[in-house]
Amino acid sequence: MVAGLGCLLLAALLTSGKLLEIAERQEFGPARDRNVELAEALDRVANFLSLNRPYDLIQDLRDANNDRTETVATPTTTSTTTTTAAPPASTVPGTAESTTSTSTTTTTTTLPPGRTVTDEAPLRVYVTGDSQATYLGQAVTTEGGSRAVDVVVDDRISTSLARPDYFDWPARWAGALAEHDPEVVVVFLGANDHQDMVDGAGERLVEGSDAWRTEWRDRLAAGLDLLAADGRTVVWVTQPPMRDRGLDDGIDVINELAAEVVADRPSVVAVDIWGLFGGATGYAERLTGADGDTITARVSDGVHLSRSAASWVADLVFAEFDRRWDFAS
Repeated sequence: MVAGLGCLLLAALLTSGKLLEIAERQEFGPARDRNVELAEALDRVANFLSLNRPYDLIQDLRDANNDRTETVATPTTTSTTTTTAAPPASTVPGTAESTTSTSTTTTTTTLPPGRTVTDEAPLRVYVTGDSQATYLGQAVTTEGGSRAVDVVVDDRISTSLARPDYFDWPARWAGALAEHDPEVVVVFLGANDHQDMVDGAGERLVEGSDAWRTEWRDRLAAGLDLLAADGRTVVWVTQPPMRDRGLDDGIDVINELAAEVVADRPSVVAVDIWGLFGGATGYAERLTGADGDTITARVSDGVHLSRSAASWVADLVFAEFDRRWDFAS
């Protein structure tokens, strides 16, 4: 028993940085305060003994490799990427074994025509957001067909606009825009925003309250204004229905507030995937595309889109690209 406890303590010291990170991203409240205090004490001991250096090294390597950039040139032969076509927009989604899906809408504003995109001058794309953006970024990177795109994927798990104390997206975006100079930004963010916030005055805002709604709306507006500066186009991807009823209600509020913010910004277009993955009929796990192939659209947590489903969303994103830019073949 003593040996076992000693091993657990050593493991905790070796991973103290991760334990602190987990504690910090918990929802505000007394439990989080206690966990953060304990994790900070453990991390101080690990730092004094230099036992947290392996984790710090791994963290540095992960951060260094977090930005993934790939140029997709116009292929000379048929693409080797296999994708499943999204269902047509005229069908109505069903339940977990639905055979059709969507009521997908895209809010498109009138923008001046973009430049001609070529292999020599690919479209510079920045895909950003929480863990929902991971698979979408992969799909946008690899499934553009003949479109020449240069994609940077910048995803962070467990992040949100609600918790800049844990991860500050506007600060991250400011640096990324300066570094990569994208022409279009695709944002898939919001799945983790269903939680209380603390405003600039240090006041706790209860999720869903009028003050919370105003604060979150203002944060999104400021973030989108930052991303859309200097003539950039921003594509905001809404959240899909969630399996958990409480989470689904919270996501519904996020989508509602985001729609209000996007509507006021001519440089921002919204790709609404709510109907594509269940809509008013609720969460749908298996869906059939226009090509007749049925996919598992969600992963086991009932939150994230599957890789195949992300390809459907990428198709909608590419449709926005085609409306704005001329892709030379």
